[in-house]
Amino acid sequence: MAADQREQMTRLGLYGVIPFIAAAVALWISPVLLPQYIALDFHQLALIYGGVVVVYLSGIEAGALLTIQTKHTRSFLPGMMVTLAAFLVMLPSGTFFFSIGAAWRHLFILALLIYLLLRDLRSVKAGLTPIWYGNLRTRVTLWMSLSIMLIIIRLFVWGFY
Repeated sequence: MAADQREQMTRLGLYGVIPFIAAAVALWISPVLLPQYIALDFHQLALIYGGVVVVYLSGIEAGALLTIQTKHTRSFLPGMMVTLAAFLVMLPSGTFFFSIGAAWRHLFILALLIYLLLRDLRSVKAGLTPIWYGNLRTRVTLWMSLSIMLIIIRLFVWGFY
């Protein structure tokens, strides 16, 4: 991969953290500078965006496995299970009597992001993805995790768990 493509992916990866940071900031400046109902909309957007990010990252290893020429023993099932879990977390509360509290939904997205980071680091070690990708995923997951933790803490303080 060319250096400019790697730079572009790095930039886009770091830009991808912005919605999580915006949601965390919105929740923490509310209700002083932002009405709580608007801050809670930001939490909803971060939750849906987090689910989409999880689904996207889940597909990266599948793409890597499909493009390698050597025989691999990895299963596609864990990635599909992660996608299903993200889908369930994004379902509106009460759909088919399925309900998870807001803070717990974010915690689940956080757990999925950490699982995918560990999986991607194993892929880097196995040579399925480049070393710089592992470094990027570590940085992006760190910032996403910090932002999501701030969202979770604020939701717990407000009693949205």
